[in-house]
Amino acid sequence: MSKALLLEHMTWPELDEIKDKIELVIVPLGSTEQHGPNTTFATDTLRARAVAEIVGERYGERVLIGPTLPIGLSYHHMMFPGTITYSLETYIKMIRDICYSLNRHGFKKVLFVSGHGGNKRPVQEYATEAKREFDMDIFIIGTGGSLVRELSKAHGFTEFKGHACEVETSQMMLLAPDDVRYDKLEEAKWRPESKYREKGHAYDGGIFWDYREVTENGCLGDARLANLEFGKEMNEMVISKICEFIDHIII
Repeated sequence: MSKALLLEHMTWPELDEIKDKIELVIVPLGSTEQHGPNTTFATDTLRARAVAEIVGERYGERVLIGPTLPIGLSYHHMMFPGTITYSLETYIKMIRDICYSLNRHGFKKVLFVSGHGGNKRPVQEYATEAKREFDMDIFIIGTGGSLVRELSKAHGFTEFKGHACEVETSQMMLLAPDDVRYDKLEEAKWRPESKYREKGHAYDGGIFWDYREVTENGCLGDARLANLEFGKEMNEMVISKICEFIDHIII
């Protein structure tokens, strides 16, 4: 049984008994968006939830893990069937309402752990308002990407990656192997005529272009290079960096 403090598996009397010990609430943020033929629509949601729970196990009653949000800001994947997105306005309001609820229960620090880069900007934008409205400290951190960029270079991975690539797929092999399509892994099928091909926006959430304008199969990088060993090394680094960040904000 997980040692993480998971809100969804508690009763209100159980929470009320220990809530004064809780120094931080983690809210995992995911998405319901295409990840090519490589992994499922739940990729970002599963990674965010799993990483949050592992982190929660290290802190016990000091950190409460809130419910995982399975839909994100994913306009840039809407040309692929099955993707579901909130509008920017709805997403920010949702983040605000989560903070409002947590504030009512006495929680003043929230860390959003996001498996999807597109969720980053709206949370950052709202953080200032949360401080003004509720005197809350709001933070966001990812589950991979820039946290392991140098590690991925050391493993000889492709340069233009960041979505449905060897990095995400490797992490999925560790955290949610049943959602990896091992027999269908593909590299990116680039559209050579795309004016966005060389701009590297993959590292910024892909907000400024539609993925289908860049890649026919919805992938960046080369998921055929994904492997469990990298997934383990990557995830250890991600967990370590998130814990370092938490140690800094709850001192």
